[in-house]
Amino acid sequence: MKIFQVITVSEYGGAQSVVANLVKNLSPNQEVYILYGGNGEAWNNLGHNFTRIKLNEHRKDISFKDIGLFFKLLYYRFKYKPDIVHLHSSKMGVLGRLTFPAKKVIITMHGFDSARKAYRKYLFIEKLLKNRASRIIAVSQYDVDAMKEEGISKNVTKIYNGVPDVFTESFDASKLIVEKLKIIKQTYNKTIICISRISKQKKFELFIDIAKKMPEHAFVWIGNKNEVSNVPCNVFCLGEVSSAQYYLKYADLFILPSNYEGLPISLLEALSFGVPVVASSVGGITEVLDDKNGFAVDNTVDAFKHKINYILSDEHRTKVMSQYARESYLANFTIKKMTDKYLSVYNEIVNKQK
Repeated sequence: MKIFQVITVSEYGGAQSVVANLVKNLSPNQEVYILYGGNGEAWNNLGHNFTRIKLNEHRKDISFKDIGLFFKLLYYRFKYKPDIVHLHSSKMGVLGRLTFPAKKVIITMHGFDSARKAYRKYLFIEKLLKNRASRIIAVSQYDVDAMKEEGISKNVTKIYNGVPDVFTESFDASKLIVEKLKIIKQTYNKTIICISRISKQKKFELFIDIAKKMPEHAFVWIGNKNEVSNVPCNVFCLGEVSSAQYYLKYADLFILPSNYEGLPISLLEALSFGVPVVASSVGGITEVLDDKNGFAVDNTVDAFKHKINYILSDEHRTKVMSQYARESYLANFTIKKMTDKYLSVYNEIVNKQK
């Protein structure tokens, strides 16, 4: 089976992680291509068992240059004649559905609220193109329901994201970051980690406000591209690093404040490491956190602080929740579960074409 994975940009991020994991697990048995914008950072550790096609430089915004991007996609459509075209991200979701035959197209909506709330200019287009795909994948039941409210339902399937189980693997970690984390753990009562980029979607300011109210704990943010200054002394921004999930072994708790989400990869990675979670009650997060492995809360300092204290104030409770976190990951969010479900959809689409 010849499979295109098509995505707008290739910096580290949730959608890119899904693409990378699908490629890694499909490429041994399938002919896989990644068509992408940017420099391909997210594909650095995937080996060479697939074909990389860089389409353009990093560019999320819509511009006249996208006319050229459309013709590039058209060129690769006829050059390689893929059996499956799997689209990710809003821009490629639009251009790909205009370029490739609908019967070959599957699109994953990595958080439908990005179109419904954050970038409403895409919502009209999503409605317009809803039948230009054989299958639309929602990453949570929340998104299934949200799409239905907008009149998108007949070809929608839910597939939860999955993450690799690297809990017991060794890793060539950054000595500088490891030393910083070791010092932090020796200095503060508990270490609370968030792995995310800093953007309008992610509530970095709420993270800071929570830290101010809990000076006895260290608050570590991994994923900021630029240097961050003027933060409380118990806040540490360690920058953008590859394979950031490995540093979760230093976390006592994971938090994720956010305005909207699909099904966050970093949250699932925390569960895979047996780290309890407190996260914003948005998107698919409420389907993951069940008060045993963590809590979904309102976007207020008091709500986060209350649940953080509840988990960390009792060592036995922390240990039990850690066990539940790991168990919930193994039961629902492994790479095998995700890949098998996508492969089943691919096979359905290919069989219909025969």
